[in-house]
Amino acid sequence: MTPTKDPTTPTDDAPGPERSGAHPHPHVRRVFLAGTATISAFITVVAAILMGTYFWASASIPTIPNLPSPTGSTGTQDIAGKCDERACNYLLLGSDSRKGLTPEELIAFGTDAHIGGENRSDTIILVHTRPDRREVVFVSFPRDLWVDIPGMGEGKINSAFEGGVNGGGPQRVARTIRSISGMQIHHVLYVNLLGFQRVVDALGGVDMCVPYPMKDPLTLLDIPAGCQHFDGPTALAYVRTRHQPCDTVPDFARISRQQQFLRAVIAKVLQPGELLKLQDLIPQLLGNLVVDEGLNPAELVYLAGLLRDVGTENADFRALPTVPEGIYDSNGTFVSIVRAVQPEADELLRRVREGKPLGDLGQELSQTPPSPANIVVSVLDRDGSPVATDVFDILTQGGFNTAPGVVDLTEIQPPTKGAMILYAPGAEPMAKVVGTYFDNLELVPAPHGTLPRGQDVTVVVSGRYQIPPPNTDEPVECPN
Repeated sequence: MTPTKDPTTPTDDAPGPERSGAHPHPHVRRVFLAGTATISAFITVVAAILMGTYFWASASIPTIPNLPSPTGSTGTQDIAGKCDERACNYLLLGSDSRKGLTPEELIAFGTDAHIGGENRSDTIILVHTRPDRREVVFVSFPRDLWVDIPGMGEGKINSAFEGGVNGGGPQRVARTIRSISGMQIHHVLYVNLLGFQRVVDALGGVDMCVPYPMKDPLTLLDIPAGCQHFDGPTALAYVRTRHQPCDTVPDFARISRQQQFLRAVIAKVLQPGELLKLQDLIPQLLGNLVVDEGLNPAELVYLAGLLRDVGTENADFRALPTVPEGIYDSNGTFVSIVRAVQPEADELLRRVREGKPLGDLGQELSQTPPSPANIVVSVLDRDGSPVATDVFDILTQGGFNTAPGVVDLTEIQPPTKGAMILYAPGAEPMAKVVGTYFDNLELVPAPHGTLPRGQDVTVVVSGRYQIPPPNTDEPVECPN
């Protein structure tokens, strides 16, 4: 990858990604307007709540030790601890540390002594926020990405966490991401397996819809198909599983599910009623994370004020373009890695860094179906029937980008009568993913200009359409 000497600050005239011109269904529009008004009314209250608990919360938040690095730079240089005026980069790190797990979980997952969980980070996500433009981009880095780790040499990126959270691991990962992307890391948030479960439980769980039953004894996942409530342990099992029937490249499939889950979490948190829980929620969330010393409640108040208008349509999920590969290390041992695809990987990071439209860069990973998080889908309601809202809810809880909402025939004109899954040119793989939830609908290519720009798929329904019952069997065909 081409390293960037100096992190780039977004320019005033950097264009943002173009958004769809579709108008939401009146029901969705009313919810949006009510949500906007609610957020505006509550932002002052939220700030007061957070500032009122500032000293208590600051003392109770676990923090990452500020250690000097082997390369001579200090932790505060690797992790700035304060956002820039125009952009802020958060590094989310999740490790496989088994600390605090139940005996049943330890039997299934193995112990730290067995897998070295505290000293590797198997989830690495760069969250690039642009508060002035109300935009957030999540960029996932595969754990086996082969990179040059400052101070260590070449290796898998998750080995940059060597030493763990208290031994300079977060600083080294931040330094590695900066060398790859050219972006300064301002804040780091670290969570282990138990902390992740508790964060989800603090949110009150998350409603998710899955198209097939899923089992994985290695993560204790055992869920039916359909819509259901994920508590902390279930959510953890879901985002960790990588041994499902269609997981051709297991770690890529896991990234796809992590993005899908995060999209569902965002949809939940943005509901106006969730703001009422914020007084109790913030301390609980922070108590289960380890963060850099600069990430305090005052910083969160500032961020909340700037990001109050971010909607699910402004949250973009990408993964660094990579392909699986095998190499022999210095000892002659065969090692499975993933290698960045160039120039696409560098181009994606450049566009993120400079605030340019991302196009389709990083939307799909090799041999892996598109993540629902990256599929923009609307629901076309032919006759004002309640089934359209039901379909919309399934898609939203399935982690799809449902920002276009429910539309009517004034927005989109299907080429034929009846219910169908209508997809834009080049979006057939996305339509197949949508089709796993509605397997009684035909996939129909949309004539050019039928779907508004920026929409990938539209599910067309009427009052006569019946949503199929949840599948009881694993998939026969994979949506590749």
